Amino acid sequence: MTLYHAFESLLVPLIVVACAVHVAARYMPRTRERVKAGLAASLGGASAQGWRGWLARRMTPREAAAGCATGCDTNSGCGTCGSNTSASTGNSGSGSANEQVITFVRKS
Repeated sequence: MTLYHAFESLLVPLIVVACAVHVAARYMPRTRERVKAGLAASLGGASAQGWRGWLARRMTPREAAAGCATGCDTNSGCGTCGSNTSASTGNSGSGSANEQVITFVRKS
């Protein structure tokens, strides 16, 4: 086994694992935050000293603002996400400037 093959045998699995972790973190954000919080707690939390304290403070999840865009499970006062947008100007019936008509045409 040459040095190239040894390097390749180590590098390719590392790239695959990094990509899998990135995809899992992107599509499972709550799980990612729970894992980060668990790792930060196992390092000693915010009270740890030195590099462990620095790493624990970086891994501690930040508090997200409650609202429709955060994906919260509880009703935070916004029944729909339309309450967070400023597109509604109060015009009723006459159509809005932001409205776009979509027409479906069948191909022959």
